[in-house]
Amino acid sequence: MNLYEQLLVVRERLEGIGAHDDSMSLVEKLLKKAEPAMHDRTSVSQIQVLRHMLRLPEVIDNYNVYNDLQELMSERDETDIIAREDAAPAAYEYNDRRPKPRSYYKAQKAKKKG
Repeated sequence: MNLYEQLLVVRERLEGIGAHDDSMSLVEKLLKKAEPAMHDRTSVSQIQVLRHMLRLPEVIDNYNVYNDLQELMSERDETDIIAREDAAPAAYEYNDRRPKPRSYYKAQKAKKKG
């Protein structure tokens, strides 16, 4: 997804958490700036967009916006952790393999001789 599409997703997520009006106006302002790159093929991850937004002076000066963006970051981290846990293989897999008893090998040896 390019920058414009990622900002649209950020706006939807902010609406979903009931973000402060300052947060919504900041995203709208960034969307206006990103309109020329609407059809750009450069891919940007959402975490990059959020980290960049957290460094903006408007965000640093406004606790409401900063807290809203931090909440989006924490939601993103939780979903990443859940996805990684689901994708990880099991630590221990039970299998029913056991060594064969001595009598098994004795019987095999007897068949070969016999």
